[in-house]
Amino acid sequence: MHMFADITESDIILSMPRKRPPNRLDQIADSATEVFIQQGFGQARIAEIAARSRVGPGTIYLYAESKDALYDLALRRSLEDPTLWELTLPHPAPDPGAVADAAWRCIQNAAHFPRLWLAADSSAPPAGISAEVDNILGELYGWLHRYRRAIKLIERSARDWPDVAQVFYRRFWRGGVRRVADYLGRRMEEGVLPRRTDPTAAAHMVAEVLTWAAVHRYWADGVSVSEDDVTLTIQPMLRSALMGSA
Repeated sequence: MHMFADITESDIILSMPRKRPPNRLDQIADSATEVFIQQGFGQARIAEIAARSRVGPGTIYLYAESKDALYDLALRRSLEDPTLWELTLPHPAPDPGAVADAAWRCIQNAAHFPRLWLAADSSAPPAGISAEVDNILGELYGWLHRYRRAIKLIERSARDWPDVAQVFYRRFWRGGVRRVADYLGRRMEEGVLPRRTDPTAAAHMVAEVLTWAAVHRYWADGVSVSEDDVTLTIQPMLRSALMGSA
């Protein structure tokens, strides 16, 4: 008798490894991000993430071994981690500090502000300051808007993942505000921006207003602010507040 005579076609099919659809990881990570933001990490349930992903709960565990691992995937996805698809699946539960380390690496990869950096290290443009201020405000807004889900996820889960929040706010955010303050202070010293306020206070105002416009308005109840509203109202308002009459 042939040694494989008792093996049926269905036995072969059942023993084959399950293939993962190419976009399923992104789908699950995006759904996890939505649930973590809406309910908080502690209250989030795998079953609801699975339902939003339109898969069974068991499928989630083909991609993440635990809720901690799922949070790591969600954060990497929202920060556009280029190594996301190189991870071994199912993604194991991360070691202590590993999520914050990965977040910091992703933030460093994403943090590109060439207009701000150039302006902060250069003299005022001879053609005037208005276009420079507009370009910097637009650059900052664009970055915050692009990574708004990551920012909201970090904020919402700060109690459960304090090391991630610390990396974002103490290492990245403070440094970014300081860079804006350096730019404003330089232009005030040159006399092209009015010295009516402290540069650091002005930088915090810029950061807070742009963050509300780029991030928080999407999760604010009863608020309807369009991109046109931001472009035509909020950014010009900030420019006017900064420039006044030099």
